Amino acid sequence: MGKRKIFKIRFPVVNKIGELLVPHPKFLKYVRKGDKIVVESERGLELVEYLGVSYEHCPEDPVATFLRKPTYLDREKFKRNQRRAKVLLKELSQAAQQYGMNLRPLAVYIPLDNQRIFFYYTAPQRVDFRQFIRDMSKRYRKRIEMRQVGVRDAVQMNGWVGVCGQKVCCASFMERFHSVGLNLIQEQNLPNSPSKFTGLCGRLKCCLAFEEGNYSEKKLLPPEGSELCLIDGQREVKILEIDPLRRLLVYQEEDSIKEVELDTILPRGFDEIARSYDCVGCSCSSRSPKGGEDFIPLSGMKEDFHFPKRFF
Repeated sequence: MGKRKIFKIRFPVVNKIGELLVPHPKFLKYVRKGDKIVVESERGLELVEYLGVSYEHCPEDPVATFLRKPTYLDREKFKRNQRRAKVLLKELSQAAQQYGMNLRPLAVYIPLDNQRIFFYYTAPQRVDFRQFIRDMSKRYRKRIEMRQVGVRDAVQMNGWVGVCGQKVCCASFMERFHSVGLNLIQEQNLPNSPSKFTGLCGRLKCCLAFEEGNYSEKKLLPPEGSELCLIDGQREVKILEIDPLRRLLVYQEEDSIKEVELDTILPRGFDEIARSYDCVGCSCSSRSPKGGEDFIPLSGMKEDFHFPKRFF
């Protein structure tokens, strides 16, 4: 199955990365990585950052449609809305406190069309903001949309610095959050102390999921403590430790403990099985365009992609 060309953009305020629908591949001749473009998304008209082209096996549905390159008025509107959003954040935060709403304000966003006001916040539980929205909509004469996000999304929006000294991964290059569980600590032979692997959001660090693919062989091999019959068929040994990073298998043979390279005991073709382990059952091959086209057509599709889909 061939890879498909996908156009990536970054949305303001939320720092989310989405996929862009373009009318023609000639779009690349006029837009370069890092340029600002005007798109239509579920939030309205937005000025977003173009990140470039990505080649993927399983592309997701586009969440925005390319409209044009920004004009001088578009850039001025964006700056004016940003300044207005900072003022509204203070005003709406104070109003939410007066209404007794238990929430933590994060940001206010106003799109280019200036039709709606988005209020992003975190809360330990569900918040009843119906009366708040009615009163604020009358006050500002615009539709107020409350968007509750999780603690991981809050860190992604604020863009803090991690313990490594670099900008957090979710705010720099991550496109979506991966599921991170305590089982990854055990699989990666790390000390059983979740507090050491907790990020700024209070959840397990996303970098644990980055290493998961390196331990696919450990999932396919017999568990530690089990007995293994080596390829020669003459010896039965007990597995003590499997270290995919060092490519070693530590085993006990009678009274002695030995190490052997994984590549010398694995059957032929095992590396291909390990690489495709996480993609077993993937049925996205049928989604690739016929004829190897490098763009997503606006017509002739079973689904209507013109209407943007919400993903944040």
